[in-house]
Amino acid sequence: MKSDQVVKKDKKLLWRIHHWAGLYFGIVIAVLSITGALAVFIPEIDLLIQKQYYNVSSSPSDKLNINRSVERVKAQYPDMSGLLVDLPEKAGQVAGLNFFVKGETKADQKRYYFFVDAGSDLIVGSRDQQNSLANYLRQIHVRLYEGFWGRQLVGLAGIALLVLAVTGLLIYRDFMKRQPYPKVRQGRGLRIVLADWHKLLGISALAFNLVIAITGGWLGLQPKLMTWFDMKTPNNFKAPEVVNPEADRKTMIQWDEVMEASKKQFPDLSPTAIRGSDDGSSTVTLVGDIKGQVYERNANMLVLSKTDLKPVFKYDIREQPFSHKFYFVQEALHFGNFGGLGLKILYTILGLTSGFLSISGFIVYLYRMDKKKERRLSPLKTTFLYIISIILVLVALALVSMFIGYSVAASASGMIINGSLAILLLYGIFTFFRKKLNPVAI
Repeated sequence: MKSDQVVKKDKKLLWRIHHWAGLYFGIVIAVLSITGALAVFIPEIDLLIQKQYYNVSSSPSDKLNINRSVERVKAQYPDMSGLLVDLPEKAGQVAGLNFFVKGETKADQKRYYFFVDAGSDLIVGSRDQQNSLANYLRQIHVRLYEGFWGRQLVGLAGIALLVLAVTGLLIYRDFMKRQPYPKVRQGRGLRIVLADWHKLLGISALAFNLVIAITGGWLGLQPKLMTWFDMKTPNNFKAPEVVNPEADRKTMIQWDEVMEASKKQFPDLSPTAIRGSDDGSSTVTLVGDIKGQVYERNANMLVLSKTDLKPVFKYDIREQPFSHKFYFVQEALHFGNFGGLGLKILYTILGLTSGFLSISGFIVYLYRMDKKKERRLSPLKTTFLYIISIILVLVALALVSMFIGYSVAASASGMIINGSLAILLLYGIFTFFRKKLNPVAI
């Protein structure tokens, strides 16, 4: 048995870890909570925007009729590369032609996206896919719209959430045993009420937050971890070059015949996108999902020859080893895109608890600090200003991204993130030397 002194010392250490993890990553966790709650509904939001803003729809058809539209786009953009056909999931939805045209530099490269009525084979509209709301929601949640540090911060926030969940359980488990669930103590001030809600929601959403923390940590740090440990994407198939790339690019594809061939070669596959090769491999690649499987979108793949539509490569996640399945289950568990609208709503409600825990924990912290040092603004006013500032920044980045450009928004986000990290580093250095030079005052 541990002595009371040792137990008290261990609990004090847990408190310190919980406190610092929440204080330094609370803002990032709150941002990810808000953006994640919206990101869960990216497909539904994008479909709504297509109908309401772009006013596009598709006439009913049993076949994928896009052959003429693709050839028209090829004639208009002869230097196009990387053509990806986004397939409609339901009747009435349009197909999408997504491609880019190379410039003199990578910065000059332009992306294009056309809506196609897959029933009547007509181009019915276009948009800038990179500057769309759907792209903003994904990019802000996955990497905070910043290319270098953003994704690492998201991964570290996932680890911080894991630390907060585990330390919170260890700190509050004795308290929860003594207090009837789900009782909130009334009449003892806002700090006590928020502290009780903090504990209750933290325990109630513990399992969910553990899943989100582990999968979020992996997804955020995935590029670096895969590089460090020399890991390869499981279905990263590369077909050999068999013809001249220019001839490959000009080869006409009968897209409806490709769909028919996929039904024969991979009956359980529900294709979501098709890509025709332009690298000399003379292939057509279909990616998609299998109903009833808990894996990230487009984990399954079928590669067909352009000439005879015979299979070149097939990747069925059901036939893969555990390591592959474990790899592809992470994103599905993180975004909840495997169980329909009801599960997404549940994910949104539970996901917002992470933001509430960050906010309530910060308010409780400020109340405790007020006992030591009087502040100009109350904890509620201080927290309100932080929340409004964060929301305004997110909205401003969204507007800049959609109406000015992705690159400008990414640059602005980079300045905010790098500037904040620089200020935090300078503050840490200043505090360290201040303690060394004047320990009594501290």
